[in-house]
Amino acid sequence: MNRTYLKHEFLITARSMKNIPFVVFIGVLLLCYCFLLLPNEQVKETFYPEKTKEYLTMLDAEQQFRLQKGNTGVVLFSGMPVYANNAYYYSLYSALLTAYEDKNYDRFLHLRASYLENNVWEYTNDKEFFKDSPFPGKDREHAYHQTMIRFEDYLSNNRPITYGLLMEKTGLQALQKFLLNYGMYFFLFCAIFFSSDVLTRNRKNRSVLQGLPLTWYRQLNLKTLSTFLYTSLFALVTIVIAVGLISIQYGFGYLNLDVPIMIAQQTFTREEYDVLSMGTFIGIMAVAMLVLVYLFTRLTIAIGLLVKNEWVVLIICSALLFLEQFYFTRTTRTLGGIDISSFPQTYIDFGKVVTGEKNFLLNVETITMTKGIVVLLITLLLLEVCIWVLSRIVNKRRFYKIG
Repeated sequence: MNRTYLKHEFLITARSMKNIPFVVFIGVLLLCYCFLLLPNEQVKETFYPEKTKEYLTMLDAEQQFRLQKGNTGVVLFSGMPVYANNAYYYSLYSALLTAYEDKNYDRFLHLRASYLENNVWEYTNDKEFFKDSPFPGKDREHAYHQTMIRFEDYLSNNRPITYGLLMEKTGLQALQKFLLNYGMYFFLFCAIFFSSDVLTRNRKNRSVLQGLPLTWYRQLNLKTLSTFLYTSLFALVTIVIAVGLISIQYGFGYLNLDVPIMIAQQTFTREEYDVLSMGTFIGIMAVAMLVLVYLFTRLTIAIGLLVKNEWVVLIICSALLFLEQFYFTRTTRTLGGIDISSFPQTYIDFGKVVTGEKNFLLNVETITMTKGIVVLLITLLLLEVCIWVLSRIVNKRRFYKIG
């Protein structure tokens, strides 16, 4: 009976006239991202051939002018002659442009990495980079260290260097960036949306449920499981399709790529960074996603028992999902005098916890992956107790009662 009821609930969710348009909408967004947004995405390391040509033309004209005047000029900061300095940059950017146009990305990477190794100011002095950040200098140097760690990984392993790999556009790299930014929020909102009507959709057909040989609490558990399975399958299919479409354009990537992580928050130097393999990162995120999807699915059940309205459930659960965004700042380290690491909403964006980005943003060391799992499991346990109590207060007869 359990299997039959579970299958019945799963099919209702899959065929829901509320969910089908939503899935189609997500499909359209997915195609737009894969074929429009990602190809046009610009990052700090994006190379612009036309701008480089303009720069080289201007530099060449300046060099010719200095030759005619016999004035090399002096760089006040370093004391070097301007002419020699310009000659270095002309040679560098000419080589970068040639390597880029010839698709010789291995040479391009060697040139760029060699230049950045001794020129951190390329990042720290870029006023447009993190211009809206409250701590732009800190964020720019952080991005520099992350870039150099990635480049070291590319150079030290015998992998073909491609444009997609350099610009972090391969299938696995795109997935990693998505999970590090808004990916978890996206999938958790999907879980909330799919499960928001899991209780109320039966209120129009109350007589169908009266003869079921299942307890009310068992029905709630099976409804949770059916939505959890549907959301997990939806997430898996979405990820497979997205990674597949991106891989066709830029390559799949490598599971042993290094993902930079920050392990301390004292000096913010290179010594406080470590690496995690791409496969390990994705594996950890998969487990965290399953825990969080299940947690929010149970949350919709608990709130659904109280409010009996799918749209109110959707609004309340969505507000709880984005709760951290209402108070989060780069200096928010406590809530009501309690360390922020003790609250479950801190760990919704779990990718930033895994990489140490959350600690970096807040300049703390208390937000760890282990503590996050413990906090989420305790939250889930408390939620299970609440549902068990609510299922006895708001029993099936009372829930489906008219009025």
